[in-house]
Amino acid sequence: MSFSVSLPVRFQDVDAGGVLFFGRIYDYCHQAYEEFWGSEGVDRAHFFAGAEYLVPIAHSEADYRRPIRHGDRITIRVDVTRVGRASFTLRYHVTGLDPGDLRVEASTVHAFVDRRSMRPIPIPDPLRSILLRHLLREPAPNLSA
Repeated sequence: MSFSVSLPVRFQDVDAGGVLFFGRIYDYCHQAYEEFWGSEGVDRAHFFAGAEYLVPIAHSEADYRRPIRHGDRITIRVDVTRVGRASFTLRYHVTGLDPGDLRVEASTVHAFVDRRSMRPIPIPDPLRSILLRHLLREPAPNLSA
């Protein structure tokens, strides 16, 4: 089951050419990530700053398909594509108003680590349950084809 959020493209996020500055896509994806957890009733303040664990990004990548410009409204679909013992993978499909208007495909791998030792720990069961409930059971359609 996917999660989606729609966001406006802000002026402060574009470059001199009026196109989304390449690194800002991660800000938008992270905003969708935060909304995902919030939609599941997770206390985001605790999750991101108050827990005994941290959830840093271990890997990220993005493929830019079409420009995103100031004034566009984009939709970010978040798919959970893998849930491991101590990490999980999210894939983001960023589109314009039309779901077939693929702008960016991105993915992030998040690892649960102990806050003090920074060593991997198992994903806490309540959070694992949420991730598994959203796990994409079949490959997401390739929107770039």
